[in-house]
This record gives sequence, C-alpha cells and structure tokens, in this order.
Amino acid sequence: MVGGCRCVTNSCLIMSITRLTPDSHIDNYITNLVQRKEQVIIRNLCYVGEKCLNEARTNGGYYDQTGNLRSSIGYVVVVDGNVIQMSSFSTVKQGKQGASDGQEFVKQLISKFPKGICLIVVAGMNYASYVSAKGYNVLDSSELLAEKLVPQMLSKLGFRRK
Repeated sequence: MVGGCRCVTNSCLIMSITRLTPDSHIDNYITNLVQRKEQVIIRNLCYVGEKCLNEARTNGGYYDQTGNLRSSIGYVVVVDGNVIQMSSFSTVKQGKQGASDGQEFVKQLISKFPKGICLIVVAGMNYASYVSAKGYNVLDSSELLAEKLVPQMLSKLGFRRK
C-alpha cells in the first residue's frame, strides 16, 4: 500500500472520494456548535455574577448605615452590547437610591462593551471606590471569586489560556 492506493504491478488503483454532505449542512453544524458553546458560557457567567453579588452583599466589610452601597451592587451579562441577564439591584434597608444608582451605572458600562460576551459587576454608589480605598471589602472578594471561577469554567469548556 503506497499513499492510500494499492499497487498492482506497475499501476495503481485510484479511488476518489466524493463528499455527499452539502456545504450548508456543514456550516449549520458548526454554527450550532458555536451557539451551544456560547449559551453555556452565558449561563455560567450568569452563575458567576450571582455568586459575586452574594459574596459582595454578604461579606462586604463595611457598616452600611443607609443600605445604599449594598443596594447598588449588581451585575449584568452582555453579548455584543445586548443585555442577556441583569441582577435585580434589590433594595437593602432603605437604599432605594443605591439600587437606582447601581442600575444607572451598569447601563453606562454596557455601551463600553459592544462586542463579545461580558460579565460586569458593579457597586454603583459614587462613594464605593472611596470606601474600598479605605481598606473595606466592597467588591474585592467578589473580584477574587470571579478571577477564580471564570478560568475554571472556561477550562472545563475546553478553552485554554494563552
């Protein structure tokens, strides 16, 4: 056997292979695989967003007098600039202003990610960075959690780090 053909004396038997599957079927198959992978990524990012939200609200290392800071914490999962899932920005204590500010802040950030799949976690009160700079855990532990969970999730889905 030489090069895929069986030699008979000085001549070779040549076999041709004809593909019967139309290009459109192959294209559809690949498109479906990509869409299913995207859906799994989106579902997992929503899960990570919920975990980060719970982490920030439960383990925030500051005394929240009004509830505004904890109410302003939330997340959104965006695909090509379109909101797929957004947390509710539930009101904690009397923090209605915080819930409103959190929603407004996350909406401003959405426009900065017009391409791809993105998880955005926010603390929307204007003083959130000040509280964090004072050494209090606002989103710090949530960020660490996301940095741990997202690579694990992507690895399980077959993606490799560069």
